[in-house]
Amino acid sequence: MSIKFTAPENHSILKLTDIITFRGEAAKEIVKVELKADGHYKLGEATVSEGKWDIEYHFNTDGHRHITVHGFDSTNQELAQDNLEIVLVGEITNVIGIDVSNYKGHGINWQAVKGSDVSFAFAKATEGITYDDNCFDRNWEQMKAVGLIRGAYHFFHPADDGKKQAEHFLKVVGNLEHNDLPPVLDLELEEKGIDLNQRIERVRDWLEFVEHRTGRKSLIYTSQGFWTSYMDNTEEFTKYPLWIANYTSQPKPLVPANNWGENGWMFWQYTEKGHVEGVEGYVDKNRFAASFDKLLAFIKDSFIN
Repeated sequence: MSIKFTAPENHSILKLTDIITFRGEAAKEIVKVELKADGHYKLGEATVSEGKWDIEYHFNTDGHRHITVHGFDSTNQELAQDNLEIVLVGEITNVIGIDVSNYKGHGINWQAVKGSDVSFAFAKATEGITYDDNCFDRNWEQMKAVGLIRGAYHFFHPADDGKKQAEHFLKVVGNLEHNDLPPVLDLELEEKGIDLNQRIERVRDWLEFVEHRTGRKSLIYTSQGFWTSYMDNTEEFTKYPLWIANYTSQPKPLVPANNWGENGWMFWQYTEKGHVEGVEGYVDKNRFAASFDKLLAFIKDSFIN
């Protein structure tokens, strides 16, 4: 016997203000379905008609939800079930996020972070070809659990082989989910003495390998100073969206490579001395370039057709 969801898609990010319609299909022996959230909250029930069912529900609080549909026969015996994950988000116009690494330790309270008007977060996963951030697994799991949009970044070593660094990153991060931010390549380590062409080639190797393996177009994190001094202000990589680091009181950041090939910035790390509930001390804070709806569209558009 089988039952399955047909809508919404697994791992969908949905607006809290909307009424959510859950739809599905069921085997002919199944005559009734019940919908539950997080194992015990009953959302509703419906009769199966011609192998199809639907239930509407309006959630009151945001965050991650585990949804289960249970299928029953005419004697009220459960025959099958199916599951999906959704994230509910409120209306957001000023889209703020943080980025963290093991320097913040294991003590981040991600539920408190989520309650501080933070919409997304990046966590360091790897560095070079051998280093794993020992806080990444916990950060990665907790960001998802509380309903934050999450991203993972690799701290690039220009002296190391680009493909080997990419393999290392993907081994640690695993498979990205559909509502995760695209992979991030962090370019800020100077390592003087590396030939410019060699540096550019290794960056290219990382980006192309990750794109091939994940089907996603990566983000590049850098600063104007680094890009000008160590990447020769090249526009070669401006097809990749930019996460720019620039701590300034000005309303816009400084952007290298001819305003990043006239594409501008996508994320802006505007301070390294931010404060957020759930994180002790200073934390990097970031701004997305548009509204929350545009952030969801950006994630969708990062998939390569």
